[in-house]
Amino acid sequence: MDHGIVGGSLIQSEIGIASLAELALRVLSGEKADDIPTTTPERTFNQVDWRALRRWGIAESRVPAGTFIRFREPGIWDQYKLYILGAIVLLVAQTTLITRLLVQGARRRRAENEARGSQAALRQSYRRIHDLGGRLLAAQESERSRIARELHDDISQQIALLSMDLELLNTANGAEADSEGLRDALDRTQGIARSVHDLSHRLHPAKLRLVGLVGALASLPRELAQPGVSITFTHDHVPSNLPHELTLCLFRVVQEAVQNAIKHGAAHNIAVHLGAAGQRITLTVADDGRGFDINAAPGKGLGLISMGERVELIGGTLKVSSTPGAGTRLEAMVPLHADEARADSA
Repeated sequence: MDHGIVGGSLIQSEIGIASLAELALRVLSGEKADDIPTTTPERTFNQVDWRALRRWGIAESRVPAGTFIRFREPGIWDQYKLYILGAIVLLVAQTTLITRLLVQGARRRRAENEARGSQAALRQSYRRIHDLGGRLLAAQESERSRIARELHDDISQQIALLSMDLELLNTANGAEADSEGLRDALDRTQGIARSVHDLSHRLHPAKLRLVGLVGALASLPRELAQPGVSITFTHDHVPSNLPHELTLCLFRVVQEAVQNAIKHGAAHNIAVHLGAAGQRITLTVADDGRGFDINAAPGKGLGLISMGERVELIGGTLKVSSTPGAGTRLEAMVPLHADEARADSA
């Protein structure tokens, strides 16, 4: 073997040498040679040279079963089995990772599409709510105007006639006691007439169109004045030709804020300031009332919600800051051109 032959039943000298060495060891160990039985080990077995098979084009399938094939060159699998297994494991891991990434990407895109759909639905819902809020405020103003007209044109006239009748009765009555009773009734009637008149003007401030926002706010402290309460109004650089929608909004905000400060905040000093700078107008209402904790409050009151909605409808922002025992400060910033700001926000 290893000198060109294909192979066959060949003697393996290593087997004889190993058998002889075993016998020698037994003798050296003290065993008598005569006691060792004679054996003839099988030293031949079938073997072929793999290189000769390749050289002569003999297929391994034609080699007899049990034949030992020597000098076989290791194949790619035998040489690089660990590398191949590692590459397969790495490929499977990468394939799994890429598959998961693709699945996650598909899920993310689906989630993004759903989120965009939800955002679009939310925006549409917000626009509807915003539009509904504007309609409700417009309906409120319309109802206020109707009630104000009813008070002014009907009830005020009836009270005025009642006051005239009481005045005539008081003049015609000669009894002193009865005259004093009629005088008291006449005074109460005139007081009711003034209250109805003031209520009518608060519900529908017609003077807004006549004297403008600054003039209307300047007279508001006198209309809302109460004993122990000081209301001051200051202004600077306020244009005289403000849009009616903006004028009405700021007037209602001041009206609501001052009433809240008096009724709920128990304030003694209320300062109202109106100023314009650039293309924005700022309204500030500060009081020294009891205040409240904005973070701990379960929710905004209807007054704050109404003011916020009014300011948002004309494209402005409303900020309320308050601390228990330290009063409340309300600041509204609105654009001078409400129509353009509302169009931009839409």
